[in-house]
Amino acid sequence: MISQKSVLIGTLVSLILLALFSLGLGLLGFYVAVFIGALITTYLASGKEQLKVIESGLHGIIVGIFTGVIYILFLYAYSGFSKIVAGILIYAALVLIGGFIIVGALGGIIGLLISVKTGHMGIYEREIEESKEEIESSEKND
Repeated sequence: MISQKSVLIGTLVSLILLALFSLGLGLLGFYVAVFIGALITTYLASGKEQLKVIESGLHGIIVGIFTGVIYILFLYAYSGFSKIVAGILIYAALVLIGGFIIVGALGGIIGLLISVKTGHMGIYEREIEESKEEIESSEKND
């Protein structure tokens, strides 16, 4: 299941970082911004429910697609809706969004690994607490 709130937060973080990193890092800054946005998205989503690896990658892919589409639309509006620029942006969008999808999937998977390593998985925390309570109550009864 896709966590819409986490995807929205990750996309916004990715867009803000994209604006900041593109000034200093150029094209590499685009991919770093999407990677961090996908990482945050999966980390937040895994705290609410148990995610599988495919779902975490899908969260990252969605962040990459949304970030790429919004960025291309922003560039199109910034250029004054020119027909010449629109043709160039279509080709740029294919390359840029394709790269964002790959980097987003990678960020999503790594975000899941970080959340598992830090114990941020929300369902697991509840299950551990419940099992501890059951063990304590069974020890008291004995």
